[in-house]
Formats: sequence, C-alpha cells, structure tokens
Amino acid sequence: MTPIPSFIYKKSNQVTMIVLVPIFALLFISIYTPFDFDRIDTDVKFLSWLNISRELVVQLITICLILVGMAIAALSRWMMSVYTRKRQISYVAYISWIACEILVMALVFTIMALFTETNKGVVTLFRNSLMKTILILLIPYTLSYIYFIWQERVEQLRTIRQKLSEDETALHNAYIQIYDEKGDMRLSVRREHLLLIESADNYVCVWYTNNNTPKKVLVRNTLKQVADQLSATHIQRCHRSYMVNLDLIKVLRREKEGIFIELGVAGIPDVPISKTYMDNVKRWFSDNHE
Repeated sequence: MTPIPSFIYKKSNQVTMIVLVPIFALLFISIYTPFDFDRIDTDVKFLSWLNISRELVVQLITICLILVGMAIAALSRWMMSVYTRKRQISYVAYISWIACEILVMALVFTIMALFTETNKGVVTLFRNSLMKTILILLIPYTLSYIYFIWQERVEQLRTIRQKLSEDETALHNAYIQIYDEKGDMRLSVRREHLLLIESADNYVCVWYTNNNTPKKVLVRNTLKQVADQLSATHIQRCHRSYMVNLDLIKVLRREKEGIFIELGVAGIPDVPISKTYMDNVKRWFSDNHE
C-alpha cells in the first residue's frame, strides 16, 4: 500500500493538530451548541446543592468534553508517533486510525451524554455523538492537513531555491569574467582554462585554452583595472605587464635575468616575476603547498 508522506505525522505537526482541534471545538460548541444538556434542567436540587448556575455547569461540561477529546487525540498521536518510528503508515491505515479516534471520542461522549440527556436510548446517543464528533473534527483536521501540505511545499521551494542559489554561486565561481573599460563582460572562461593576462597598451591579451589548444583574445581595458576586478581570485599580478593563474603554475625557474613561471602549455610564453610581486607569489605557494 502507498505510504502517506512522513511530514503528515511528524511530531511538530501532530502537536499543531492537537492544539488546533480543541480551539476549534470550543468555538464550534459555543456557536452551534451541538450537545443537549436537558437533564440538568430537571436536576434542580443538584444545582442548589452545588450552589452554581446551570450556565456554569454547561460551560464546565463543555470544557470537560473538549479536554477529554484533546486527551484522546494526544494519546492517539503519541501512539502513532511510536508506531511510525520504524515503519511507514499507508493511506488506508491512517484513515482507519482517524476513524478509530472518532469512534473512541464518540463512545466517551456517549457515556457522558447518559448523565446529561434524557428520553434517548444508548444507540441514539451514540449516533448523535458520532455525527457531532465528525462535524467537530472534520474542519480542523482538514485545515491542518492543508496547512501541513502548504508548509511542506514552502519548505521544498525554499530548499530548491537554496540549491539553485548554491549551484549558481558554484557556477559563477567556476568561471572568470573579463570586463572591458565600460564594464561590459567580454569573456567568461572556466577558471582552470584561463592561463594568463598580458598588457598590450590600452588592451589586455587574455590567454586561455579551448580543447587543449591555447587561444587569446584582446579586450579593451588596462591591466590595473582587470587586476582590481580579479583581486579575489587566484588570477594575480606577477609583473607590471602580466597576470597569471597561480593554480596552473608548473615550474618556477630562476635565471640570471630573474625568476620565470612555466605553465607547461605549448605556445604559451614564460612569464617573468618582478620583485614587486614576488612576495605575493611566494605567499600563494606557501599557503597552497604546505
């Protein structure tokens, strides 16, 4: 049999239902007065002995009915929570469980009715109690289920949005965007494919790989502005004329002329490191190659 969604009978929702039912029951009984208390009218001596009015007795009985119903519902939901800890419950079983709740409440209300209603047989009292119990529980149970389903859909939508946001952030972080001097994006390339950026007067020459083939594109902008845009990435300046992807450095080679970076890609020139930016490169190697 098809199991019902687990959120229907999770603990917080069960508590919500147990609280909602008596609140609605109190409003329903106060407005429509579905229960008869005609025996109280004939038992005047009893009221005189207690020194209380009939209205107060009716209110106390009403509260007692609600508390009894709440206790039965709480006990039933506790038993359901124990039952569903290690197993699922089907739609048929859940509906049968609710039906048993209603029958038990109706039986208890019938017993209480024997002391408050006259000229009615037990069968009639039980039938009346059953119909009144169904009416009292139908609306709060239905509203509760609608609320639980809505709440679950909202949570699912929130999870989907969060996942999309995380995916979008991850996708954004996976790419490096190169902007021109007007702030328009001219190139978006995966981080691991961007090799270096070279200054070319009022342009920058962006070197990257596509299908393992080195390519380059010119973008009208200064190397300084591009460096500012990429300051939070590992595409860092190593020379007044070069920026390099520090993640792709294969070799640091010291020559008489200075230190050079080898990226290990055919057709890509070696990149010099000037003294001004040497500390940045060393710091990166220290942080990422411990």
